[in-house]
Amino acid sequence: MIRVLCLVCALACPVVAVEPTGAISFTNDVMAVLGKAGCNSGACHGHNSGKAGFKLSLRGYDLRADFAALADADSGRVDRKDPADSLILQMPTAQLEHGGGKRFEVGSESYRVLLEWIRQGAKSDVGTATKLRRIDVHPSVFEHVQIPQSETLKVTAHFEDGRQRDVTRLAIYEVSTEGVVEVDQAGRVVSRRTGETAVLVRFLNKKTLSKGLVVRRKNGFAWAAPPQHNFIDRFVDDKLKKIQVLPSAVCTDAEFLRRASLDICGVPPDPDEVVAFLSDASADRRTRKIDELLSREDYGDAWAMRWLELSGTNESGDSARFKGIWTLSLWLRRAINTNLPYDRLVRQLVAGKGSSIHNPAITFTVNQLKRVETVPQLFLGIRLQCAECHDHPFDVWTQSNYRSMADFFGHLGSKEGPIDAYGREIRRFVKPESRVPWKAGDRVELTHLDGSRVRVPVASDRRDALVDWMFGPGRRLTARAIVNRVWGRMLGRGIVHPVDDMRFSNPPINEPLLSALADDLVVHRWDLKHLVRTIARSRTYQQSSIPNKSNRNEHENFSHAALRRLSAEQLADSVSRATGVDEPYRVGPPGLRAVHVPYVAAGSRLLRLFGRPTERASACECVRSPDSTLPQVMHLLNGEALWKKIRAAGGTVERLSGKHTEAGDLVAALYLAVLSRPPSGDESGTGVRYLAASKSRREGAEDLAWALLNSPEFLFNH
Repeated sequence: MIRVLCLVCALACPVVAVEPTGAISFTNDVMAVLGKAGCNSGACHGHNSGKAGFKLSLRGYDLRADFAALADADSGRVDRKDPADSLILQMPTAQLEHGGGKRFEVGSESYRVLLEWIRQGAKSDVGTATKLRRIDVHPSVFEHVQIPQSETLKVTAHFEDGRQRDVTRLAIYEVSTEGVVEVDQAGRVVSRRTGETAVLVRFLNKKTLSKGLVVRRKNGFAWAAPPQHNFIDRFVDDKLKKIQVLPSAVCTDAEFLRRASLDICGVPPDPDEVVAFLSDASADRRTRKIDELLSREDYGDAWAMRWLELSGTNESGDSARFKGIWTLSLWLRRAINTNLPYDRLVRQLVAGKGSSIHNPAITFTVNQLKRVETVPQLFLGIRLQCAECHDHPFDVWTQSNYRSMADFFGHLGSKEGPIDAYGREIRRFVKPESRVPWKAGDRVELTHLDGSRVRVPVASDRRDALVDWMFGPGRRLTARAIVNRVWGRMLGRGIVHPVDDMRFSNPPINEPLLSALADDLVVHRWDLKHLVRTIARSRTYQQSSIPNKSNRNEHENFSHAALRRLSAEQLADSVSRATGVDEPYRVGPPGLRAVHVPYVAAGSRLLRLFGRPTERASACECVRSPDSTLPQVMHLLNGEALWKKIRAAGGTVERLSGKHTEAGDLVAALYLAVLSRPPSGDESGTGVRYLAASKSRREGAEDLAWALLNSPEFLFNH
């Protein structure tokens, strides 16, 4: 979480780098002082309700309103007759009681700037002041090789008249990663621990970044070049070499098979598949297995569920109900399994037309979520929500960007068909008032997020122009967003993390890798199976989750596989496969996998406890938490549902107990069924001894199955 270092209502404002000798600009001088002091921050007068009857716009996005609030003749905030008695001078210097405490000293340059502005008549130059064009920070990239190490950033403002100004002591500094560095209000950076961070620098309405890397050099470190399977490994290795970290060894075949099966198809391999794969001595066995997994229907089932969930589509009255959600689910599964190119997939989801019965993809746009927010977040990795009310505090997006994006969706209408117990037909269309004869030939101008503009006929569907841009001039954003999302799903962490928060102040951990993956996807014509295949074939993906001495404290640069708790659906399907007993769901035929159940109210306590959302009210990946909770632990350890499956007639334990007369064979079969691998020699011996000491062989097998199902090895993808 971004930590605001200009602590509002806590620390005194430092002396600013403005000499109040000439005309003081309200826009460029006064607002800079108020911003640095924290007056217009969200915790102070920039709060949407203001503080103590005084309200400023958040971070100065509405200068006219701010001037009116300051210059209000009845408020006493500005006293033109006796400037020193102005409240904007007496309260922040603590001459009068101030809830925010002392913000600066009497006689400081901050004080003198405000005092001189009032003496000059407290005039507004909003709309006429020289515009700030950009700000630069030096260094824009810094690297510290010892802890602590320090340096001071220098911030330069560039104005449209060509003037440059040192605003280092007026800028506001915020860090993206807690604890790696500290930055004081004067721009002095001090490293505190190894890692990477970005310092967001703000001055007035402009932002820039200084990216930092802190590495503690290791005496005697020697890079041992591991084998590289494809270009992914080259970029990952380049970064690991730079930070002096050695990658983990490649995982075992059993670990690879289970990991790839869960990541690509959402379920672990069955025992026969494990035995066959471990018996295969061919050099290309992993490559062939990846291709085989991608050819299964399970692949589309697993990935369709994630898109369905993030779309906000559900079975409630604001969507197409059960019929609509089932048809959309089936359409997504078919589209993904047939490898519909991503550009065509997105076009049908974002700009689908016609009937939800004949074109299920349009159901994606018929629910309570705002398309102006969900489309950028899902397909561009951009969170526009903040820009609805004010300019984004940590990104480049403004209210103007939000309104421009909304223009692509505001012309749409929908009509409901006959309703029945299971759903209704919904038709999506351009509103008929756009097609009246006297508007024939009229065109409307639309603005894309990059500022480019396009003129389209009034009667046309503006969403087509948006998708044209997303896969044309804006394809870099689109490609980076999807490769980052897929990478995050398969490796547990995005190259930009969180995966759907690709904001300006949250740079990628490995920019060359992200760019290479995005370029490769475009070259291969938006082939998602190619993307998954490329990632899965890399050595980086196939690394062990067991860290070595070099990388045991490294968790961001993909030096070892991440331990990931199984998702709710993966766990439910894994338990069903291991025990041979299906999970019961509220609606649907027997034998359904969890990813086959498209609706929210699935009727499964296990799914609910392990994080399946009980409502689809956001397109954010954050709706699911990877953390383990006490109710989850108790459900598996003491829950009746798991014991019933273990002891079920016709289940795995009963079947294997009757099939294997030798204790060692039974133990091996249980390990294959639950953990997708054979037991080690010690594990086999322990299992055999436990069976021998049990009241009955069947009871011992049930206990062993219970222990394996509750083991971290089963509950985590490793």
